[in-house]
Amino acid sequence: MFLRLDLDNVSPRIVGLIVVAAALAAPRTLVAQGSAVEFASGPWWYGESPAFSYTLAYHQRIAGPVDYGLGFAHLDDASTVDDRTQTGAVVSLAVNRAGPGPYVRGAWGLGLRHTDRDPDAFWALGLGYSLRPATFLSLGLEALYRVEDQSLGGFWQLDPTDRRGVQLQGRVALAFGGQPRRARTPRRAPARRPSATSTSGPSDDTSPAATTATTAANELTLDVVATALEAMGAPYRWGGSDANGYDCSGLIQYAYGEHGILLPRRSRDQARTGDLVDPDVVALQPGDILGFTTGGGGISHVGLYVGHGDFIHSTSGGVKISSLTSDDPDSRWWQERWVNARRVLP
Repeated sequence: MFLRLDLDNVSPRIVGLIVVAAALAAPRTLVAQGSAVEFASGPWWYGESPAFSYTLAYHQRIAGPVDYGLGFAHLDDASTVDDRTQTGAVVSLAVNRAGPGPYVRGAWGLGLRHTDRDPDAFWALGLGYSLRPATFLSLGLEALYRVEDQSLGGFWQLDPTDRRGVQLQGRVALAFGGQPRRARTPRRAPARRPSATSTSGPSDDTSPAATTATTAANELTLDVVATALEAMGAPYRWGGSDANGYDCSGLIQYAYGEHGILLPRRSRDQARTGDLVDPDVVALQPGDILGFTTGGGGISHVGLYVGHGDFIHSTSGGVKISSLTSDDPDSRWWQERWVNARRVLP
């Protein structure tokens, strides 16, 4: 005994509306961090009148900018003589889909035709461009080359009767479970360890104005560090500079920007900001920007010094703390590539 759904008399347009409603009603509690519920739709041109596809999918980040999607797919092909309208499932893999910016996407789907209940599959690969008007919302437009796979043999051995063509579709994604933006409640970073050459005597300039200016700069620097520390555990997102994810320079730009200090966006530009500091741990202060060369040809990664030989940065595994003094493999890797230090606030 099996359950059979009679889809012959169901309007494809109604199916599309149901997909939209389901996307908007998706419960937040079912979606994990770094994930989104997405609805996409658009025409597929393969030589005759275009068919229209509707997709409702759940996307989850795998690592860095890579995510996978699982969902339901419906193809409205009723306008053609050979009606191959079908409903089924779809699996996709994308790089930088959350955006903003260009992304790559591939998909494979399997469905049942409404006319004869035979299985039908498709393969698709293409490019898109994504916008991020809000932290929870992603909009995209993509062009895919889609091929039909009636024999389920794979895109490398298609049948001559399998249809091929370009599919254009728009997409709306609602992101859930990301790290929320927290209210700024300044926390003090660990105090800097005194260097071996420091003395306990007073500074040469002990005027009230100099003392007040130095204290204000120190307070602001510690608040910047505290803001960066609040992002601990946030995912890595290429081009990201908000609570949905950060890249290395995006994290530092965010931490300083929250306190009214605008920094350049690129890591190599940040590594030229402010005053040069000797690349020696004893010379560092919390808030200093550290520059690293990870692939030759100049600085390609930055971190923010937080004190006690540690710095915070965003890598492929997300925002974390690494050390300039420890002997573990991760710390040694970064120590070997540390080449620069800059101080934004005097």
